[in-house]
Amino acid sequence: MKFKNTVIASALAFAAAIVLQPRQAPAQPASTVSLRDFRNQLAQLQGDISAVVNSLNAVKQSGKNQGDLTKAAGELGNRFNTLQTRVETVRTNATIMRARVKSHYEAWSKELTEMQNANLREKAQDRLTRSQKAFEKIAAEANDAKEEVLPFVSDVKDIVIYLNADLSEDAVNTLSGTIWKLTNRSKSVIGSINDVIEEIDNTIKSLPQK
Repeated sequence: MKFKNTVIASALAFAAAIVLQPRQAPAQPASTVSLRDFRNQLAQLQGDISAVVNSLNAVKQSGKNQGDLTKAAGELGNRFNTLQTRVETVRTNATIMRARVKSHYEAWSKELTEMQNANLREKAQDRLTRSQKAFEKIAAEANDAKEEVLPFVSDVKDIVIYLNADLSEDAVNTLSGTIWKLTNRSKSVIGSINDVIEEIDNTIKSLPQK
C-alpha cells in the first residue's frame, strides 16, 4: 500500500489548525496546504502576536502626546487586522482539511481489510496507528494553544474597540494595566503555539523522505 505523504500531512496539519476560530475572511484561502506550509503559518501567527504586543506598548508610551497616540493607535489597528486575517486563514485551512482527514483515514482503514497477507496487513495497521497517534498529539497541543490564543485575541480586540471610542490619555491610563498583563500573557500564548510547531516538526521528521 502506497503511503500518501500529502494527504497524511494534511490530516496532521488539521489538528494544529483547530487552534483558532473565525474572525474575518482571508483574501484568497488555499485549496491545499502542506504540513510544512501550515507549520510556517503558525510561525507567522507568533510574529503577528508579537507585533500586536509591540503596538500595544507603543500606545501605552504615547498617551501624553495626541499626535503620537493617534499614530500608535492606527498602527495597532493595522496589526490587529493582520492578526485577525491570519486567524481566519488558519481556520479556513482547517475547514478545507477536515473532510480530507476523515476520508483519508476511512480509505486507509478500508485498504487494510482488503490485504490478504497477514504480515503485511499487521505492518500497515501499525503504520496507520502511529500516524493516528501523531495526529492526536498535535491535536492535544493545538487544543491547549486554543485555550491560550482565543482569550488573548479577544482582549486585544476589546482594547482596539475601546480606543476607537475614546482615544485619549485618560483612556490609555485606564488600559495601562491590561496592556501590561497582555504583554506578559503573550509569552505563554506564543509558547503554546510553539508547542504545536515542535510537534509538527517531530512529525515531519518521522515522515518518509522523498
